[in-house]
Amino acid sequence: MQDEQQQQQDGGEGATVGGSLLSDIVYEIVSSPVNLALVCIISFLLYKISKTRQPPATLPPPPPELPRLRRDFTLAELKQYDGTQPDGRVLTAVNGNVYDVTKGKAFYGPGGTYAAFGGRDASRGLATFQITSSVSDEYDDLSDLNSHEMESMREWEMQFKEKYYLVGRLLKPGEKPTNYSDEDEDTPTDGSDVRKRAAAAATAAKSADEPARAEAAKSGSTSSSSSTGATASESQGDAAEADKAKSE
Repeated sequence: MQDEQQQQQDGGEGATVGGSLLSDIVYEIVSSPVNLALVCIISFLLYKISKTRQPPATLPPPPPELPRLRRDFTLAELKQYDGTQPDGRVLTAVNGNVYDVTKGKAFYGPGGTYAAFGGRDASRGLATFQITSSVSDEYDDLSDLNSHEMESMREWEMQFKEKYYLVGRLLKPGEKPTNYSDEDEDTPTDGSDVRKRAAAAATAAKSADEPARAEAAKSGSTSSSSSTGATASESQGDAAEADKAKSE
């Protein structure tokens, strides 16, 4: 009986000592700003270590790239490409040209800031800075826009040319579509290929003109030599005639 009481007493003292030690440690940490900062740093490092050991999250695969279009559209045909169809393609028209703005779907697709322009003619809206009220199902010839509004629309069109691919033209009522060749299907709107072709053509033309220029220069040199020879002969003839006159 006495042994049991002694064990209980020893256990109570041990618990008291342990609790007192833990309280002292907590008090030392809380009472000292340095110790508190060290505890925060150690906790942060342990958190970072645990995060780095976790497997990286797998990103969803990017959406497949759509084949490029090269054709003209009527307003009714353009309206079908507002991003809600299965392939998600988004087209919009600016100043009579149709552009593929699918890579800007966050802006021109469903739920985007300019979703009203998806599958529509955005010319008037960009010119007047009005989005929803400027969209119409009828062909808009933009004849009532002033010079400032037309300039604003052209500036927007330049941005579209730099960012997006040209698909074709927005057809007027009764206008027939253009039959584009396969060579033009992959031509970007920035005109880089066109500039390259123009530079190559200019280089070829210059190379073709060089022999003609050389021949012309050679002919000019020959003519100059002949002229010089003729002048010398005339001088000699004049001198001979002068000598003959003196002798007479």
